[in-house]
Amino acid sequence: MVRLFVPIIVISLAFLSDAYIFHRYINTTSMWRWTWWAPLTIVIGFFIKFLFFNKGLVEEYATTNIFLLLMVLVCVPKLLFSLFSFIPKVGTYIGMLVAVGIIGIILWGITYGFCQLKVREVVYESTDVPSGFDNYKIVQFSDAHVGSFYGPYKHLLKESIDKINSLNPDLVCFVGDIENFTPEELITHQQAFSALHAKDGIMSIMGNHDYSSYIRVTNRERAALVARTRQTQRSFGWQLLENENRLIHRSNDSIYIVGEENWGKAPFPQYGNIKKALSGVDTQSFIIMLSHDPNAWRSHILTEFSPNITLSGHTHGTQFSIFGWSPASMMYKEWGGEHYYEKGEKKCLLNVSTGIGGNFPFRFGMPREIVVITLKHKNK
Repeated sequence: MVRLFVPIIVISLAFLSDAYIFHRYINTTSMWRWTWWAPLTIVIGFFIKFLFFNKGLVEEYATTNIFLLLMVLVCVPKLLFSLFSFIPKVGTYIGMLVAVGIIGIILWGITYGFCQLKVREVVYESTDVPSGFDNYKIVQFSDAHVGSFYGPYKHLLKESIDKINSLNPDLVCFVGDIENFTPEELITHQQAFSALHAKDGIMSIMGNHDYSSYIRVTNRERAALVARTRQTQRSFGWQLLENENRLIHRSNDSIYIVGEENWGKAPFPQYGNIKKALSGVDTQSFIIMLSHDPNAWRSHILTEFSPNITLSGHTHGTQFSIFGWSPASMMYKEWGGEHYYEKGEKKCLLNVSTGIGGNFPFRFGMPREIVVITLKHKNK
């Protein structure tokens, strides 16, 4: 019943909107007036297909995206136009502007908007940075969601990897969500990921999507898929940290990279284990923490210890921003950029990347992002 409720509501609203516009603006004697109903008919056809002839989200991912795109392009502008048209005198004009604006945002977002890639630079200067790591360059990227890089978007992932390599990093950190649904998505992009390189290698962690949580399979099948995701990342030559840590040396100095599995507020999985991840770590050392969900920083990490730097992703910045405002700000206290927490003389940084991909190939005002973090030793 729940499965039918949303389609029925959407179709009903779309039908009422189309009927209202048809009778108020289009009901002429021309036989061509009936073409007005063609877009809604196509959308209804998609609904019927997904309700009764659906092979599954993974198998029909591209088709599902086309359907969602049509839904937004066909139904939302007309519904908003209908609502605004009730405003006396100027309603029709306002409704037209809003409808055209929505269509423009969507078309921009699936074309130029999703193709944009920016490099954001962060400088972390502190007396805690070991002198041997002065000017040490870390490249952070997240939320690849490689299943979205298909068709006209396929080349964008390789371009992103090439850009990271061109930055000549000392260390690359990938902070989760390499896939949308299953490790099958990674096969097409194995060569691109394997080409990623840095002096001290590539460290990665798991995100909520990497546990095949969004498809209907048995627990045994899900466990096999997750094992393949882990194995595939390692086949790239990456070091996947599953509640583990690594020590990196420069001269007589060293820093820890601590990576935990996904920890998020419900309904997201909570596999992160701080105590296990810190096994053998001197918490007074310089520590870089990799944790996919930024909610973990305040709720899960800082309650246990204070890493110098925490790198997260997950939010995508909702892949939308207008005039500097993003809906992500309504869901996350820290959803993108740099955030600092002072603990005594210690400066703790949370850096949230808005990702290089997305569940749906759309971005407006929120370009795909690579972050370069340069460590600077500050004399006492």
